[in-house]
Amino acid sequence: MAPQPPPAPQPRAAAPQPLIEPVPVTAQPTPVKPGKLVSKRGWRRWVHKLTRINFGLTRDEKYELDLHTRVARKPRGSYQIGVLGLKGGAGKTTTTVTLGTTLAQVRGDRILVLDADPGAGNLGERAGRTSPSSIADLLADRDLSHYNDIRAHTSVNAANLEILPAAEYTAAKRGLSGQDLRLAVDTVSKFYNLVLADCGAGLFDPVTLGVLETASAIVIVTSVSVDSAKQAEIALDWLRNNGYQDLLSRACVVINHVALGETNVAEKQLVRQFEEQVQPGRVVLLPFDKHIATGAEIQLDQVGPVYRRRVLELAAALSDDFERAGRR
Repeated sequence: MAPQPPPAPQPRAAAPQPLIEPVPVTAQPTPVKPGKLVSKRGWRRWVHKLTRINFGLTRDEKYELDLHTRVARKPRGSYQIGVLGLKGGAGKTTTTVTLGTTLAQVRGDRILVLDADPGAGNLGERAGRTSPSSIADLLADRDLSHYNDIRAHTSVNAANLEILPAAEYTAAKRGLSGQDLRLAVDTVSKFYNLVLADCGAGLFDPVTLGVLETASAIVIVTSVSVDSAKQAEIALDWLRNNGYQDLLSRACVVINHVALGETNVAEKQLVRQFEEQVQPGRVVLLPFDKHIATGAEIQLDQVGPVYRRRVLELAAALSDDFERAGRR
């Protein structure tokens, strides 16, 4: 019997193809609504602390948040604010320091206050002088091409507000001139978003006129006394009649209580009187404050809450113009 042929080789099965995992579709994140802010005051704070139930901010906290938002506006270029008045002792320098400190605290950018009082004012003492340098020293420096060159001459307070005082009266070789002021402003405005000028008691000295030439906004300060208020009215009238109508559209008036127990039975009338001369919301009434009255360096956290709120309102009113005006 013939032998059987060998069986034909079986074809090898093809190797199994690896399974291709489908690429997972990345889900788009669901937009998360910003959480409701938690109140830091009163019963709302305690309810949230004990139960985690959040009733949100109080009406006053929302108002304060709105003030902060307004103050945080970005100015177009360097923005200069002149603080002036015709009568000494009305609280001009304290207004400048508290306003500048509030702006620095809320904004967090570079803000400088210049002592524009030709009679050598006390800005350094009220704001906190940490450097012996003055405007005269700055102007004598020929190498001011960088921010740090300017910073070498300025003092700084706890809120990072920078201060450039005038020379000490006994050490000054000459008084500050209008040309000095203009040159100082031109120099520092390259490096600071806001420049405040604390003027002397007058409108006609060359330094104050120099401030008016370059200012983007002004604050006119008066006490509640009748004679001081009259001087503030004269200042407003003079500005209106001498080509500063545009600047007056960005003016604020501050009415200061500078002495304990100081009252003016016509205080409301005084406020209404100034409200007729400036834009709405630009007359600010500052109460007497014990810390301010000491005459020492001003620490904003030691100033009363009503005073601080009014200064914040002043800062917000001035900031409303940042987007529509730059340097003159």
